[in-house]
Amino acid sequence: MAKAVERADGRGQEVAKPKAPQRSRGVKRVEALLAAAEQVFAEVGYGAASMNAIAQRAGAPIGSLYQFFPNKAVLGGALVERYAIDLIETWQAACAPIRPGDWAGFADVLLDATLDCIIRHAAFGTLDEAQVQFQLRPGSHQEFEVALAALLAAKAGDAPEADVKVVAIVALQILKSAYALERGGAGSEIKREMALIMRSYFEAKLGRSEKAPSG
Repeated sequence: MAKAVERADGRGQEVAKPKAPQRSRGVKRVEALLAAAEQVFAEVGYGAASMNAIAQRAGAPIGSLYQFFPNKAVLGGALVERYAIDLIETWQAACAPIRPGDWAGFADVLLDATLDCIIRHAAFGTLDEAQVQFQLRPGSHQEFEVALAALLAAKAGDAPEADVKVVAIVALQILKSAYALERGGAGSEIKREMALIMRSYFEAKLGRSEKAPSG
């Protein structure tokens, strides 16, 4: 069966991408393949993982794996995109109850939600560290920035859109640093300090609502 491809912008290169299942049986098979890939990546690392091992773990023929995922980079990219969607949805659920201008509460739940979501996905670390350019949907890299900017804007009152966008970009870097420290074994004190840094930055750049707690 021919691979599903798309043209890379401006380069004329064909880039493999996952094939979407058309039937419920195919959907179940893809779910099993992704679950197996997550397990194998987490156990042996992205580099050492093989498509044969993943198919075997899923109890699927190797041809079935290649039918939906033409290569390992496409398979890894599918997991990365799944993790990204879950992280954004986790942010949205966690931040929704926070009152406008309560940047202490916002920073705390944003940091906790990020680290909890990452820990929940066993292969996140190895995929994050893999020296691979995963093949993702166009615009995937900007989705975190857009989602976080929307959450910040909802709590920031009349803050200019351009300012909110910059704050979102910086906040993402703080979250990445917090994740790196967490993986390095940093304790709860470091986590609290990172939340304080983010809270102070939000207050300095986006202000404090009159309805926000004063303490």
